[in-house]
Amino acid sequence: MVRAKVKYLPVKIKNRPEYRMAYWDIDSGREGPCLLVTAALHGNEVQGSEAIRRFCPMAEKKILKGRILLVPFANPLALWNRRPHIVSTLAEPFGKEEKDNINRTWPGDPDGNESEQVAHIFFNDFFKKVAPTYYIDLHCYNRFTLACSLADEKHPESIEFAEAAAFPIRRLFSWDQVKGKEEKKGLSSTNHKKFSLPQWIRDNGGTAFAVEFSGQYEITEKEVQRGVRMLCNCAKYTGIFRGRLEGMNDKPMIYREGRETRMIAVKAPVAGLFAENGFSNGDFVRKGDLLGTLFDDKTLKTIKIKAPMEGYLYLYGSTRKRCDVDLAAMHPYSDKDGILASIISDTGKKIKKSGKRR
Repeated sequence: MVRAKVKYLPVKIKNRPEYRMAYWDIDSGREGPCLLVTAALHGNEVQGSEAIRRFCPMAEKKILKGRILLVPFANPLALWNRRPHIVSTLAEPFGKEEKDNINRTWPGDPDGNESEQVAHIFFNDFFKKVAPTYYIDLHCYNRFTLACSLADEKHPESIEFAEAAAFPIRRLFSWDQVKGKEEKKGLSSTNHKKFSLPQWIRDNGGTAFAVEFSGQYEITEKEVQRGVRMLCNCAKYTGIFRGRLEGMNDKPMIYREGRETRMIAVKAPVAGLFAENGFSNGDFVRKGDLLGTLFDDKTLKTIKIKAPMEGYLYLYGSTRKRCDVDLAAMHPYSDKDGILASIISDTGKKIKKSGKRR
């Protein structure tokens, strides 16, 4: 059995004590691909960290060839802050200051803000030197939003790699388009051309995708198990593990630019307390399924909330803006017309060139 070695990346930025980013290096000693997995680039997104911890001993036993690099805490300063970014403050939403988002700063800047400095060291002293053949970047949506894999629609190899994740939703979009929009906003003090890490991997002959688990600031068994299965599947896909991929017979929903995707928001007919009915994000529901009950505090009537169509639960629960940082925004009491769920399904039809949906 191969033993995982704990290695460290020294990180020294301005006005901060030097620290070391720990990671596991599992090298089979045999020629083969290199799989890199990172988690917790945002300090409140830790589901992937636990999935990596559980996957590591499995990798020690099952690795056949190549190398696996596991980085469970890629941005320790944000982790210690227990918030999305290194400088996030109390009840500050994820997107408050995009320039402080490490995932918007690649390749970083040694003279930039703290996120840019960390990104510069991580990218140049670790990521670029490793140059993985395959890369998976683990993140988390808020707990009301379903888990999904995200792949570059312009890169067939990335799409196929992301299929191995066996997540209920596969989002396909252009990394180039996303980063182009961010550059126009001037989200960083550096003049370097911006890119995403999966984009860099693609442009340098590798294959990558990203993951969004469901739930920030928490570790849930369902999401961790989903993550462990995904990592095992991806190791099998690369040939690093032996075996058949699991969950490939599940019915996935593909959310792709250029295709008509039907999304229906289930709204509260009156104000009241919404009691969920045991579903969770990513579950498939049929038309008429009972999603929960709305308890009207004015009339004390009970209103059954049913699924208006078949599809996957993209959102589930009484949710509103700032639910990533504000307890009040997570309260099960809903105003009239508040969103209780969103159901998504792919019609399989292409969107007209005008971009208008029927």
